[in-house]
Amino acid sequence: MELNINFANKAQREFYFSTARNQCFSGGFNNGKTYSGCLKAFTLLTTFPNYRMAISRQTLADLKKTTMQTFFKICPRELLARHNEQDGFTEFINKSVIYWLHLDKVDESTLRGLEINSSLVDQAEETEEKVYDVLDGRIGRWDDAQIPESLLNDNWPRSPKTGKPIAPSYNMLLCNPDTQFHYIFRKYHPDSLERRANYFYTEGEWDAGLGSSETYSEALKHDEEWVAKYVKGQWGISNAQIHTLPSSCIIQSNDELLDKIKRKGNLFRVLDHGDASPTCCLWFAVIDGTYICYREYYTPNQPISYHRKAIRDLSDDEVYSGNFADPQIFKKTSQKDGGFWTVADEYSDLKLDSPPLHWIPADNNEHATRNRINELLKRTNIQFIKRSTEYPNGCFYAINELQSQRRKSLGYIDGKQIFCDDREESVADHAYDCVRYFVAMHGSGRSLPQRRVPQNSIKWFKMMKRRSEGLVAASA
Repeated sequence: MELNINFANKAQREFYFSTARNQCFSGGFNNGKTYSGCLKAFTLLTTFPNYRMAISRQTLADLKKTTMQTFFKICPRELLARHNEQDGFTEFINKSVIYWLHLDKVDESTLRGLEINSSLVDQAEETEEKVYDVLDGRIGRWDDAQIPESLLNDNWPRSPKTGKPIAPSYNMLLCNPDTQFHYIFRKYHPDSLERRANYFYTEGEWDAGLGSSETYSEALKHDEEWVAKYVKGQWGISNAQIHTLPSSCIIQSNDELLDKIKRKGNLFRVLDHGDASPTCCLWFAVIDGTYICYREYYTPNQPISYHRKAIRDLSDDEVYSGNFADPQIFKKTSQKDGGFWTVADEYSDLKLDSPPLHWIPADNNEHATRNRINELLKRTNIQFIKRSTEYPNGCFYAINELQSQRRKSLGYIDGKQIFCDDREESVADHAYDCVRYFVAMHGSGRSLPQRRVPQNSIKWFKMMKRRSEGLVAASA
């Protein structure tokens, strides 16, 4: 089947012809992202018999109203063997298949079972990074797509194991811009330090040649942030963002710093417990008035005994002046052994086969703590040692979640987006809550407890020796 393709703009053309495994088409409204993505999907499905593709969007309603409708404007119905909108399944007469997925109702186990060649996610900025990671791991898993003889040549890629020719496989994202801390920006944008060189990225502004000129004129009347994002297609810091983390607050680990933390730091641990959601523990050191988050534990779907052992193993022989935790874990909501029981009790229960951990409830006054965090960030008085290959226990989620917190939108007034003081609930906050608890406990004006030297330790004997020498000198 021959396609007569007329691209409306340069970004459409670049995305359609990209051969990178991972590719992203970002930009403002009305620049043909969905059309270009659906056109590329249609080309792959009709060129390679028995090809499999997942086409996704965050919600089912948006998937049906936008992405699916755009696709079937391109795809002639006579090429279809069957289409079941309710089951999210389309089969072509050449045996190629589309799985239509709405990602707000799809669990990770379902995604892990996908055997596909390619994935296309529309409005990908609405999706979570963990969903992206699972889908990325499924690309190219289906190896039964057929390559037409007319395309085969000596340079066509083949499986190193079977020698079979391999169909092209792509992880394709279509998105509007978000903040610079979104996973799409970090992974794909040319200005990101985390971007991989082989990831393809293109972007475009609102194409005034597509659609109504009146709609375009009205769009320009919105507030500056809205125009920058949805008309000009620019990534940037949103007015909804609660905290701005300067690069000076993110530091690299080195042996000298870690040694100083252990020798001179006043050390603390902070816990945010989760059942199905991740459990996070952060380690802080206070040195010369600066708070340094120097270690991070972040693990979902494990029992408390697992968390206890893992946190204790990471803690080594360190001595802590305080162990703070989410006050919710101290509420007696269940019964055990004939009495009421709390999650905090479970952490300290001697019957579990792992070392006990004892916590005290932290202050959970969020609105007061936000300003304290911003004051510390402004003065670089709170720092985070970032995770690296050399230091795998450094901070990753604490940094990302702190930067990602944003206020909830109330809507628009005269084209300007209005935000309330409540935090957006859809943004992960397990590590962020640990930061809040620590800052709240140290921003109340209370003096910090000092580290106690363990009795009969080497440091204790040295301290006692110095004291005895001082007494002798004084008596002389």
